[in-house]
Amino acid sequence: MPSAIVRGATGQPGPIAYPSGITTGIFNELNFVIPDYIPGIIAKYGNSSYALVMELLGRSSVETVNTTTNTFSHFEKGRPYGSGLVNANVTSDTAGAAINITLKSPQSYNDGTTGTQSPFLLNQVVKIRSNGRKFRVTAITRTTSAFVIEATPLGLYTLITGTSGTTLNAGEGLETFGNQLAGESSDSQGTMQQKMYRYDNTATVLRASTKASDLAGMNKTQIDFGGGNFYEPALAIQTMNQNMMMDIEDAVMEGVPYANTTATGTVGVIPAVEARGSEIDYVQYAFAIGDFQNLTNVLDANGGPREYHFLQDLKQRQDINNLLFGVYKNGAISYGSAGGDAVTSAAYGFNGFSTDTFNFFFHRYKGFGAEATFGYVPTQGDYRAFFGLAVPQGTIVDAKDGATRPQLQFVYQQNPDITAGQKIYSWDLGYTKATKTTIAENKYEQIAYVGSRVLAAEQFAVLKGIAS
Repeated sequence: MPSAIVRGATGQPGPIAYPSGITTGIFNELNFVIPDYIPGIIAKYGNSSYALVMELLGRSSVETVNTTTNTFSHFEKGRPYGSGLVNANVTSDTAGAAINITLKSPQSYNDGTTGTQSPFLLNQVVKIRSNGRKFRVTAITRTTSAFVIEATPLGLYTLITGTSGTTLNAGEGLETFGNQLAGESSDSQGTMQQKMYRYDNTATVLRASTKASDLAGMNKTQIDFGGGNFYEPALAIQTMNQNMMMDIEDAVMEGVPYANTTATGTVGVIPAVEARGSEIDYVQYAFAIGDFQNLTNVLDANGGPREYHFLQDLKQRQDINNLLFGVYKNGAISYGSAGGDAVTSAAYGFNGFSTDTFNFFFHRYKGFGAEATFGYVPTQGDYRAFFGLAVPQGTIVDAKDGATRPQLQFVYQQNPDITAGQKIYSWDLGYTKATKTTIAENKYEQIAYVGSRVLAAEQFAVLKGIAS
């Protein structure tokens, strides 16, 4: 028979939900009174502590903000160099003669389909991408979404695509420069400024609760739940802590849609990258050198930094391993900085690979996998299978206030009545607590207000394996 996993992930569905809290019924479920036992409690499916992505990424950090509302913003500026595309074929058959070029919408306009902002100015010198020939903009008609520029060649040549023929083709790239032929006694020129962008996000509210009756908290068991605590509610509190950390990470990474609710959610890191960043696809089980080159071409074009950290599901991690170990049989995979030293990288599970001036550090990220996190194998599709997120390592300067920030942040809204810097607020109340209740039970509560900030999302990339 072919290679196969005969018995794979188990453990579904995971934790148990107790809508009314824990009671002494928990003891009947496990029959704790047994003659011989190991006092510690074993993590059946491995270490359950959820390593936050912000810790894995090293130099990316958490920012705590204080706001009067739960909305936070940042500003970015666009490219400083302008370009446009030819909308339709234009005939140019006379050397040195001007032609009229209509600029294609929406690619040639900074405001998209609104079509009123363009990087073209009178007296600019413009270069044709296919052949490098230059012309001067000698007139502009600013028709919405259909600007027409009069293009006068700088030399005795025609303005065509390529090096032969009589046509400037639709889709040809036109790249703007300043007035390179100002001449004697020149006058001032029009103004160019990078387009400013404002990006808003909101903090979503996360809650977690644990409730235990008086008798559930009074019966000592043989099991050490940690720190010498043999009372069962300790496990529920630990589970609450772990679930809160995972809830935060999922909300930040995947987002919490809220258009169909009355609450306020948050736009996650991945949705922000999918909306503004790049995506490179490859064929599942067949990752190739050309796929790496597609990735680096995109990162280079969008001004990405030298170092990237890759969060990957296991299937994609294996695809890349198969390529690298097959091509570089003598070893070219090494532990690199990954935001720290080689020892730190190894501890976090990063492997490094360098190509095309970029350093990539790969990490198998459990948050993308149903098997490792929830204990079952999806059979009806998996939206995070063969999925990877490339996160740039570096800092970006805010275009408005000049502040330097990492490109991926967990942003916590700070309640002024809570201790500064406390990102998750916890409290308890009950019949043995400082805040009393009439019911003989104890309650433990947690709350967090969190969102994310993705700066220069264009420098992030999604790497996705597709079926064909």
